[in-house]
Amino acid sequence: MISTAASIVRALLVLALVGGCPAARTASAPPQKPVEVDVGTVKPGTAAPRLVVLLVIDQLPAWAFTAKRAALTGGFDRLLREGAWHTGQHPSAATLTAPGHALLGTGEPTATSGILANTWWDRDSGKLVESVRDPNGAVTSAWLRVPGLGDAMAAANRARPIAGKAIAVSLKDRASILTLGHAGTPIWYDPKLLAWTSMAPLPWLAEWNRTHPIRAHLQDVWKPLDAARLATLTGIGDAAPGEIGDKGFGPVFPHELGATKDPAQAIYAAPIGNDLVLDTAAEAITAEQLGADDVPDLLIVSLSANDYIGHAWGHESWEAWDALLRLDQRLDAFVTALDERVGAGRWAMIATSDHGASPMPKGRITYAQIKDAANKAAATELGGGEWVADAHFPTLFLTKAFFAQKDRAKALKKIVFALRSFPGLARVERTSDVAGNCGARTGEMFRLCLSVDPQRSGEVLFIPRSGWTIGSVEDPHATAHGSLNDYDREVPVIMLEPGRTSHAALAAPDDTTIQMVRIATVLARWLGIPPPSTLPRP
Repeated sequence: MISTAASIVRALLVLALVGGCPAARTASAPPQKPVEVDVGTVKPGTAAPRLVVLLVIDQLPAWAFTAKRAALTGGFDRLLREGAWHTGQHPSAATLTAPGHALLGTGEPTATSGILANTWWDRDSGKLVESVRDPNGAVTSAWLRVPGLGDAMAAANRARPIAGKAIAVSLKDRASILTLGHAGTPIWYDPKLLAWTSMAPLPWLAEWNRTHPIRAHLQDVWKPLDAARLATLTGIGDAAPGEIGDKGFGPVFPHELGATKDPAQAIYAAPIGNDLVLDTAAEAITAEQLGADDVPDLLIVSLSANDYIGHAWGHESWEAWDALLRLDQRLDAFVTALDERVGAGRWAMIATSDHGASPMPKGRITYAQIKDAANKAAATELGGGEWVADAHFPTLFLTKAFFAQKDRAKALKKIVFALRSFPGLARVERTSDVAGNCGARTGEMFRLCLSVDPQRSGEVLFIPRSGWTIGSVEDPHATAHGSLNDYDREVPVIMLEPGRTSHAALAAPDDTTIQMVRIATVLARWLGIPPPSTLPRP
């Protein structure tokens, strides 16, 4: 497994150097040659940081961040006065929250991490399972096949007189758990409890829940900071075509949490969600004494609200702009708190994203349409029956009854041909044709290979075309992510290295392209621990 992971990293670097990763917004852009350099190096004699922070802004495409950069004069401007701004490229089409966070924390894509998506069909139990839940719904990291940064920290601690700590905070359980791996302290929001929770009881977290109740925000109203400015910045009106809303919010401002069916869920899709995460992360620094000594600690902060807001209204919307402007202000306070609690220059940070997202799409496909078309195609060969167990990006799972049929090979071929007729699908392949031996593959086939797990993935892989998104009927979105297109794979990477010096604020990214499989290695280097890829598999 270790050699497989290494071959994948080598192949990614080769692709970057030969221009295999176009730098524009869509996969149809003319190929350019990005520059791949050794980033995150530490100059000799530089004091090790006391705290290393991975800030993940869920669903922040490079194209959207670049478009909004000039309006960001708070925390982001501070980061861009101290850090380097690169373009990061996720390695595969598995540009979803769970695979993305797993990759950031382990350095490995779906093909080796085993994290297919946020949810997938489990053949053994015959159920949909979540990436951090077992078939019975219990929280677990067991689906993750590889170690993460939390595991690397635990391994290093066995040889240290003082242990370094690894803490992750997010609204989403999968974002908190998968980035750490199988060790460390993940903290996430439980809407049923209206409180923060973790794998094991934390006394300080219980006190934090008591003194800073989330319930106090259930009547909050999200209004735009400056409607006139939003109209100027976006060039569109509120409730532009394609906007839908989410978690009970409609397409137009104001958005009242108390007016939704479930205000506890509405927190996910409002800027207050980001505020609550940053407040809790700041409290974790104090309560866990992160950065209090010279053994580096790790803090992972994942801001999930940005993802729900992007899905609900699109990145061109008033809501997306307003949310990022608010985060810009709030991030300024968080960075100041790092200076005060850890010490100016004694912390380091990578700010990036687990995946991008499309601009407002021109076409949408539903999973129900894919499943129905596949079942009908199979029926032309096998007769009536339920031949498709599930269809969720990026693969389709066939039923046990399908595999009991003599003519299943012909039926599978008909399913592939039927799905290839969809105007919004760019690639439809038998998973067996693309899975395995990824390091020996090239071009698009290499990226498709990285998107699937040879044992767990479904039998048919489907990838949307540029400008198209795939979603569910029950939970429609304005826009989405999950494709080989650059708008889904390219994200900003802002690196504030140990020993950095201030410079003029950056207005645009440089020409350095970073393969996102390397983020975990850079963080490990700053922490002074072995990268997760060098550890034994669980």
